[in-house]
Amino acid sequence: MISSLRLTPGKKTKTGIVWLLRLLVGATFVMSGLTKCIDLWGVVYKIEEYFIVWSIDLPLSLYVMTALALSVSEFLLGLMLLIGSYRRSVPWLLLLMMAFMLPLSFYIFIANPVADCGCFGDFLIISNGATFLKNIFLTVAIVLLIMWNRQVACLFNPYIQWVPAVAAAVYILAVGMFGYNIQPLVDFRSFPVGTRLAVSDVDMDDSEDAGSEPQFEFIYEKDGHQASFGESDLPDSTWTFVDRKLVAGSVDERTELVVYDGDSEVTEDVIMADEPQLLIVIPDRRRVNISYTYAINELQHCMDSIGGSMIEIAAMPESEINGWRDLSMATYPIYRAEPTVLKELARGVVAAVYVEDGKIMWKRSLPSIDVDRIAMSENQQELLRNLSFSGGHLLAVASLILFAFYCLVYMLEKSRYLAVWMSKMRPNARQSEKK
Repeated sequence: MISSLRLTPGKKTKTGIVWLLRLLVGATFVMSGLTKCIDLWGVVYKIEEYFIVWSIDLPLSLYVMTALALSVSEFLLGLMLLIGSYRRSVPWLLLLMMAFMLPLSFYIFIANPVADCGCFGDFLIISNGATFLKNIFLTVAIVLLIMWNRQVACLFNPYIQWVPAVAAAVYILAVGMFGYNIQPLVDFRSFPVGTRLAVSDVDMDDSEDAGSEPQFEFIYEKDGHQASFGESDLPDSTWTFVDRKLVAGSVDERTELVVYDGDSEVTEDVIMADEPQLLIVIPDRRRVNISYTYAINELQHCMDSIGGSMIEIAAMPESEINGWRDLSMATYPIYRAEPTVLKELARGVVAAVYVEDGKIMWKRSLPSIDVDRIAMSENQQELLRNLSFSGGHLLAVASLILFAFYCLVYMLEKSRYLAVWMSKMRPNARQSEKK
């Protein structure tokens, strides 16, 4: 009787398990690769952060190549697994990837050299412990797929599976190159377009009229008992602070951009709320070529001609600012900010952030701006405003095109069977007509 028990799942059960694992593992790698490629600079910074911990310094080009290879391979392998293509090679390649990722995530979990692994970029930040558990699940699932994946059919026949692979490669490379050379199609960071960096006098008046001054209650604990206190009646030092809750008014949810002039914070003085302003962002002075300064100086002339202003915010010591000002022949103000904040504000070696009414209208890497065309135009302000783009819309359109292409290839590939079936039906139809 024991020998008659089925120790392995039946065909239908196995098919269901394989498709479930394809869906879970494939979608995880697709999301991981896509979010990385959307913000390729974020992956570069994360890889650089790892190497700084290990006291390794590499050229920027190697960081970029590593980030692109990792992002594209995750997306392609995940998508091919999702649709069942390359049933033998894809699981083995994923297992090879996990042979590196699993020990790395275990090391990060134990040593905690970085705050998060960066698995899904800034789109989804998970703890190092959750990352390690995720990688254990993925490794086990991939091992099962190595055993059973070839026994379950795929969406596209093997002779045509290279077509969806090439289409996916074109798609993900386009997404990555757009994010690297211009700005990420979707901004997961602290300063998306529309963020208010400065508050105008009208906004201040409206805020005061609305009586939106925030009021908080503070929760403290003592001897296992929690109690709430107001701002004017906080307890003594024998109580332990637990939490703070907003009970009235509203909180200004702007992300803090802190700008320094020397040792003084001058953010509110230099971010204009009542005129167009261009912020030139330099998160790492070491990577800036002096040739960039020509475009920066031309943009300053453009801003002057439309009645606006331009400032440069760089991550450099105060002692280097005067030397950089002389080298770049800058007649615009140069201020300091923390490199992490500037990397959050805009991606790229040098980036431009266009602000109107204190609100971010667009941001781009400097090489993506046709400075000469703007400088020679009579409608400079219109051209500057037209540099904005809807990244989310572009990503949705590109994804829809890829999906429609897959549907078309699938229908054309399956139409072969339809043609064979129709050819077989024709003789039967003729015989029935004769009868």
